Amino acid sequence: MPLHSIPNQFQLESGKILQGARIYYEVLGEISLNKEVVWICHAFTGSATVKDWWPSLFHENGGFIKADKHVVVCANILGSCYGSTGPDAINPQTGKVYGNDFPELKNRDVIKALIDLRKALHISKINYLIGGSMGGQQALEWSLFEPEVILNQILIASNAKHSAWGIAFNELQRQALAIGLNDSDEDRQKSLALARSIAMVSYRSYSDFEKNQAGKNVNAEWNVTSYLNYQGKKFIGRFNSHSYIILSKMLDSHDITEIREGTIKDILATIKAKTLCIGIDSDILFPLEEQKFLSENIPYAKLEVIESLKGHDAFLIEGNLISDFIEKYFT
Repeated sequence: MPLHSIPNQFQLESGKILQGARIYYEVLGEISLNKEVVWICHAFTGSATVKDWWPSLFHENGGFIKADKHVVVCANILGSCYGSTGPDAINPQTGKVYGNDFPELKNRDVIKALIDLRKALHISKINYLIGGSMGGQQALEWSLFEPEVILNQILIASNAKHSAWGIAFNELQRQALAIGLNDSDEDRQKSLALARSIAMVSYRSYSDFEKNQAGKNVNAEWNVTSYLNYQGKKFIGRFNSHSYIILSKMLDSHDITEIREGTIKDILATIKAKTLCIGIDSDILFPLEEQKFLSENIPYAKLEVIESLKGHDAFLIEGNLISDFIEKYFT
């Protein structure tokens, strides 16, 4: 299991210190001067095993990533529950699991840890930095932190500052989690399932629900009720309530102006990476206007639009189309 230890006294933007933290990462292929580096920043509940959750980006599945041309790096972010240090890790100061005591994180904390990993892997240039949703927020921050390292970036269904609308969805999910957080395991699982169900409403679209979830099933239950219950139950087997809270707050705090002088437009204008912005016409969580804004204010950026009923989730489903956009713009 490849684990990278970040500096032992890792200072977070909150001022707190994270001790002995590690990040789990995967490298697909061999890092060499003969191969282009594709670094993928995963989404909110994603993981380092990018080929499992985004297979359509890879050549054998119709995507642009070729084993003989590219090496792929993806790291599970701090605060998550897929191998990197997060709320389910042991706090070295207390000898107990962090739980609610895990410190607040910002996307910039994550990027500083990823930069430390990049240096440890002796990667001097990233040919393609790709991020969707929260991963897109992190990719954007990275291009501002290391403008000479990031050559090309692809920002998918993301933004420069998280919206009040997006924060509202996350707040409802956190309120759902709070209902069962200090109760029995069963109640915690129910509250996590409810939070996920709320999220699923924002991840899809009106048209997708009407097309696929309208009406009732053979048990006279609303199809949409059955669908949301299924998604919630499936989720509790793979994620952690405390990580969900930490990462949702990190998502909400995203604002590239927070540590920089100038307006959002001023800051976007300083980006040097050749940038492809991709939006989804049915996305209600990260609406297309946010990607239009990015493309209009990042120098020489281009906008492409995914036409899909799948809403925000289309960025995970349409890897082949994303690959077509990438090949058209960068080659």
